[in-house]
Amino acid sequence: MKTGYFLTLAFVVMAVSVHAQKFEFSKSLKQEEVPVLIQQSLQKDFSSLTQKGRWKLRYSEDAATKRVAPELYEYTCKNNGEKVEIFYNPDGTLYYTKGINAPTHGSQP
Repeated sequence: MKTGYFLTLAFVVMAVSVHAQKFEFSKSLKQEEVPVLIQQSLQKDFSSLTQKGRWKLRYSEDAATKRVAPELYEYTCKNNGEKVEIFYNPDGTLYYTKGINAPTHGSQP
């Protein structure tokens, strides 16, 4: 009898914790699906990139409310044979780069 109560309690605790979780996903985007703000930031920060690249959106979904929130926009391409990855926050600010140096805005030589 105690085992039945314990298993029921464990099941309820697991169900509540799964229900309240946020799940992270990613989705490939077409160029026209990327917000203009993000595209402008990429053009401003990395105007030297001439190769076409691929866009991906990383987003989270709240399991309880089914609300989707963008987390990062990822742009990948090749630059001089090297793989380049550039990540932007939804507000258009540069988050992280890999394979290319991040620009330093506002610095004077």
